[in-house]
Amino acid sequence: MRGSQLARQWKIIKLIESRKKGITGTDLANELEVPLRTVYRDLDTIQQAGFPLYTDRIGKNSYWKLLETFKKDFPVPLTTTELMALHMSRDDLLGIFEGTIFHESIESLFTKIKSILPPETLHYLDNISGRLKVHFGPAKKLSESKEIIRVLSEATAKRRRVEISYRAVSTGHETTRKVDPYQVSAMNGGFYLIGLCHLRNGIRTFAMDRIKNCVVLEEFFPYPKDFNVDDYLQSAFRVMRGKAENVTVRFLPAAAYVIRERIWHPTQEIREREDGGLEISLSVPINFEIVSWILGFGAAAEVVRPASLRKRISDELQRAAAQYREAQPVIKAYTKKVPARLS
Repeated sequence: MRGSQLARQWKIIKLIESRKKGITGTDLANELEVPLRTVYRDLDTIQQAGFPLYTDRIGKNSYWKLLETFKKDFPVPLTTTELMALHMSRDDLLGIFEGTIFHESIESLFTKIKSILPPETLHYLDNISGRLKVHFGPAKKLSESKEIIRVLSEATAKRRRVEISYRAVSTGHETTRKVDPYQVSAMNGGFYLIGLCHLRNGIRTFAMDRIKNCVVLEEFFPYPKDFNVDDYLQSAFRVMRGKAENVTVRFLPAAAYVIRERIWHPTQEIREREDGGLEISLSVPINFEIVSWILGFGAAAEVVRPASLRKRISDELQRAAAQYREAQPVIKAYTKKVPARLS
């Protein structure tokens, strides 16, 4: 109940903010599909939170507006609700960029936002923030990669070729490569470098935490006009790219609802089954990411095709089952003998 009230009040602020001539209480009630008395209660709460609302009577109607001076006091071209949204995302963004060169700057940004918003408004936002949390999943520890990220970010901006020592996740082997750094991207809780690898003669994605050394060379590189990072990442299931293959996985009803409620990949197609389960088809590379995703559903997921992936999942499950079948050390229960009481 409280959460819906805060969401409704947020929408009221946005509606007032978006109408140059203001908006009537009746129009607010119609937009929100709530009684007029509910709107007036919300408007009173918003005013108490420090928002300088006022009414301007035009003809027979009173229009709710936000003081123009309040809007113009902001030294940046952001609206009130944009600033509020930024403030509410503080903890999540700081968590993502913990240990990177960007952390200090982001913290400084939020300090400035906090100084702009009135104390009453900050208190109001704290109420909302306590009921709205955005979690981006587990993040990599990037404190040791701070300098690498800084150097590569600068090299990317200046179009300078770099030489890196990189440890591959699949083999653990370390290789030295020349790379044209196209872009630094934050994805799935980690930082990645996307660029042209001269060793492999193709565009590759490098995890920052696996780059052990980086030297900026006295060589400039041309940025390809036809390269688009979104198109490049299209074939990846999460981060790791490769040759896309048609993958179909069948899910039992117990897990089907989880699949339905998310967009796992832009290429996904879902087919419902009569038993309440479903099949999802994706065009993705077969690598650790898709394998671990399927294994995460346990017996509720079954690979239909391709046969190679079906066998890979089967082998993994058999190895896992074998580990649990192995004899465990028997721990004998210790029972303390209590001498019989003398009667």
